[in-house]
Amino acid sequence: MIPDKAVRVEANCSTANLGAGFDVFGLALNKYADRAQVRITKTGIVRIKALGSYSRALPRDPKKNSAGPPARSLLDRSGLNTGVEIIIEKNIPPGLGLGSSGATAAACTKAMNHLLQLELSNDELVRTASLGEAAASGSAHTDNVGAALLGGFVICYGNPLRTVCVKPPAKLSIVVVSPKTRLPKNKTSFARKLVPQKIGVRQAVNNIGYASAIALGFANGDIDLIGSGMEDAIAEPHRERLVPGYKMAKKAALAAGASGVAISGAGPSVVALVDKTKQDPERIARVMVKEFSKSNVESASFVTRPAGGARLIRSN
Repeated sequence: MIPDKAVRVEANCSTANLGAGFDVFGLALNKYADRAQVRITKTGIVRIKALGSYSRALPRDPKKNSAGPPARSLLDRSGLNTGVEIIIEKNIPPGLGLGSSGATAAACTKAMNHLLQLELSNDELVRTASLGEAAASGSAHTDNVGAALLGGFVICYGNPLRTVCVKPPAKLSIVVVSPKTRLPKNKTSFARKLVPQKIGVRQAVNNIGYASAIALGFANGDIDLIGSGMEDAIAEPHRERLVPGYKMAKKAALAAGASGVAISGAGPSVVALVDKTKQDPERIARVMVKEFSKSNVESASFVTRPAGGARLIRSN
């Protein structure tokens, strides 16, 4: 028996990797949020509709939309002879490296879990939501969906998947600068292909150290320690050419007092973590925008804070 006929859930955008944490680290951002309303139908199929500022280019085919595969998986798991209609309110700009497809998948997964009374664990929710990332980019990565579902700073690792969620320091501000640059088609998939399949021992050792500093920094509330680990010897060196002016913008942000700087996910957005009790994040944002302009790259910026996890906003 399903008492609720429709459930509506909101999930925030996010930044992934934070430098060394490729496919492992995610951080939810309190800026943009997608909403998914899921309603039980008698059709036996998954039907997707879309509204909102960025809905026009959103695929309606449930096999290609990041909400579709999680919904299908959970319907099959429930054993019920029913279908669902999913209405997506698309508010997160796609293609900026801010977890747009991941937030849609996360919102849908949480809504389905509530509607079908499946009571899945966090690990199961994140794994299921990652099926939507596979539809959107060809890879079932869990960092963005983990952050969107659980909130705060997340670590997603292992097979079977395990998730850890840590509350970020209250004094943490996140500067996001999005360069307006021409991107390749299927940007996320393209950016993933740039990452080498084999790496040297020295690169692996460096990244283990960097990633350890980030995780311990979040656990201890030490923003400077987090920032010291926001380097990358594996993915970023091969991806930074997709973000013209990145090296100089990073250098300028660090000189202005940012604790750490990294490309957000597959880019082109760049994130800088700032201890707002020590530095003015708005000033660092202006410094980064100005530095990008020196490379003839126009950019937009905002300052935000960490966000909580996906949340039920209406059930009826």
